[in-house]
Amino acid sequence: MIDPIEQYSEAGDDNDTVVLELADLLPDESGDVVLFSGDELPVSITAQEAITDRGVAAEHVTATGVDVTGLNFYAFENGVTIYSLSDVTITDS
Repeated sequence: MIDPIEQYSEAGDDNDTVVLELADLLPDESGDVVLFSGDELPVSITAQEAITDRGVAAEHVTATGVDVTGLNFYAFENGVTIYSLSDVTITDS
């Protein structure tokens, strides 16, 4: 007999946060990373690199063809730029 599959539930703690390491992210050939967090989950990036610029992206399409115009961006001293629809928390590692 096969056990029934447990139903997926989106219910969870309101403090759920996705934590990513900057060093683990794979940028495209121009250094861009686009974060799609689905249900607008809070995202925290742990980085050893300093932020050199941040704000809302002007007209820009990544090397992989993603239009990031109007998204939040965070540029780091190592050349990586993260784009995200929602705000991202950056912490030192």
